[in-house]
Amino acid sequence: MTLRFTLPLFVVCITTSALAQKPNTPTVAEIRLPAENDAWHMEGPLRVLDRTGKPAALYQQSYRPVAVTPEAMAREYLTVSRNILGLSPADIQGLRLHSTRTDDAGTVVRLRQTWKGLPVNKNAEITIHISPDRRIDFVMNGFQYGITLNDVQPVISAAAAKQHLMTYLHAAGNIDHQSEELMVLRNNNTDYLVYRVVIITDNPVGEWEAYVDAKTGTLLQSTDISNYHHGKPSPQKPQPQARPFRVNVAGTGNVFDPDPLTTATAVYGGSYVDGTDANAAVLTAQLKSVTLNDITLTAGTYSLVGPYAEIRDFEAPAKGLFSQASSTFAFDRSADGFEAVNTYYHIDAMMRYLNVTLGLNIHPYQYTGGVRFDPSGLSGADNSHYLSGSGQLAFGEGGVDDAEDADVIIHELGHGLHDWVTVGGLSQVNGLSEGIGDYIAGSYSRFKGFWPTANAAYNWTFNWDGHNPFWGGRVLNYGAVYPGGLTSAIHTDGQIWATANMKIWDDIGRQKADKAFWAGLALTNSSTNQSDAANAVYQAATNMGYTNTERQAIRNRYIAAGYTMPAFLPLPVKLLAFNATKAGVQINVSWKTSMEENSSSFVIERSADGSNFQAIGTLAAAGNSTSERNYVFADILPLSGNNYYRLRSVSMDGTADYSLVVLVVMGKSQSLQLFPNPVKDLLTIKQSFNNGTVYIYDANGKQVFTRQVTGFNSNNTSIRIGNLAPGIYVVKLHADGMVYENKIMKN
Repeated sequence: MTLRFTLPLFVVCITTSALAQKPNTPTVAEIRLPAENDAWHMEGPLRVLDRTGKPAALYQQSYRPVAVTPEAMAREYLTVSRNILGLSPADIQGLRLHSTRTDDAGTVVRLRQTWKGLPVNKNAEITIHISPDRRIDFVMNGFQYGITLNDVQPVISAAAAKQHLMTYLHAAGNIDHQSEELMVLRNNNTDYLVYRVVIITDNPVGEWEAYVDAKTGTLLQSTDISNYHHGKPSPQKPQPQARPFRVNVAGTGNVFDPDPLTTATAVYGGSYVDGTDANAAVLTAQLKSVTLNDITLTAGTYSLVGPYAEIRDFEAPAKGLFSQASSTFAFDRSADGFEAVNTYYHIDAMMRYLNVTLGLNIHPYQYTGGVRFDPSGLSGADNSHYLSGSGQLAFGEGGVDDAEDADVIIHELGHGLHDWVTVGGLSQVNGLSEGIGDYIAGSYSRFKGFWPTANAAYNWTFNWDGHNPFWGGRVLNYGAVYPGGLTSAIHTDGQIWATANMKIWDDIGRQKADKAFWAGLALTNSSTNQSDAANAVYQAATNMGYTNTERQAIRNRYIAAGYTMPAFLPLPVKLLAFNATKAGVQINVSWKTSMEENSSSFVIERSADGSNFQAIGTLAAAGNSTSERNYVFADILPLSGNNYYRLRSVSMDGTADYSLVVLVVMGKSQSLQLFPNPVKDLLTIKQSFNNGTVYIYDANGKQVFTRQVTGFNSNNTSIRIGNLAPGIYVVKLHADGMVYENKIMKN
């Protein structure tokens, strides 16, 4: 059946509110290119765009390449799949490697599109995932089809393009960051040679992204992709070249963990109010003294700078870095330093959890070191944001100070994590990144375990910062179903994604849910919608060996949310190792399982060329087991030369999964002298040996004869084969650690 969906249309770039936990109104009128038609339909495991007729996402692929390196494997897949993807050899050749990333779910290869040497669009990319057993299993296709632009020589300069943007904005403030890149822009079947210009300025405030026609100077698009960013370096910021010897030490500080209403299980009101940042006994009672891991000690001064988090002062109001001569940062909420400590602690804790506990290896790509944050930014506005250009976070102070609520801190960090795990491929299609921020914030605060499940606040995000007179907050039990429930408001629509994943969190637990969530998002790119992301998470869980029960729970929740998911295929075995080793004239094939669920058997398959496999043996499986089990199969008659082996794990219902392929090379057999040839009945082996075994195979490789023989150093040993049908046969003699073989004609 073909399913067809018409989704709300999205603009080419991220809107102003895209990287903040609250919607925001831009201060300057924005210019936007016409939105493209993003209607799509399903054709089996392919999500196909109606406007191109080409797949935007390919789920549940199973191509095993011959190539060795990840990039070569990805390019091989594109070559053999070029008809499905609609790619020419020149298209594939024009893709440049952007990045590779490997984790427990496999390896992601990102290939960015170019045209005549120039990048296409902001990040037109094909993202290809390779499973741990070396199969291409998931592909996101952001390729821009139909480009015909021949003249790629600009008329105006990059400086002139920037000036066009500056003039339009009436920019009069400081510029903290700028970049100009010549590129090809394709939009609604029209090609443009443009400069993509990005400036971060404090008047008008914002991170402004523009497309300026490189031929005419026309400003095609200008949008603010952040919120009220003020590029103002702090005079207190130490310069790297001037820093004396520094060490990382443990400090202490006061925080809300995750927020005062949650730890008190109270609602906003009465004494539990912001009170313009004033202290109140009920709020002070919720302070918690914690260890501040790995803060920096330099010449007697302690700073909130560590390997996972680092304070910066890059936005107004300029409040400094809160460095001091003591390692004790015991502030209450009325002090500006409290937000600094609270932000450092929660970012540090989340980054350690993801990188150390879960082993995900997610860090900013824009710089090295800890996540950079300004706890008091946005000119005090009631909002917060992540800046994709600089990879920094900033938190506002209107209403409840945003940095007092761990949900806000982790939500904004979630945008960064999304950007970093996709190496610049953050997607806001269907509000995906907003849902990501809400989910990881909910995961963090729900893990604290304060709200009972029956309480409405169990399903709230921003319990302290929102759900109050300042703004309404959001929920993690949103009732809308994808795609019909989409509203074109990204913060609202993101709740569908966050809700589905929080239900998975309840089903399989925090660590399992979080690891599959982030490992899956690593497979995605900027064209990914919520349904694509669901399939990516499910694929990652499969690759990481999640149990059938866990995988079924993930799939069921995603289907209930409205996402299009593949058929459930039970995996009977979690394979820890699969090997083959030479042992004299035979090859021992061995494997180890850590878990078996309704497993029936293991079928050992062999091939001479790595492509055409035949079963050579079967061993019974354990059925159900949660302990490690070891298996060995002896191939006593290996092939001369290459022996490729793979393992087929068969479940009770007949479904199966394959292992990776391993190779063992055996030396060529020595020639065996046989006569007469052709032979009718009595075949004489002219070979000197002691004891051995004769094997005879028909033309199809089937063993039709075996007999132990004794030579006693005689040069002539005879066997009768009169009962064999006429035809060509292969005779092998295994004797004294050697293999001899030859062909005969049987009359």
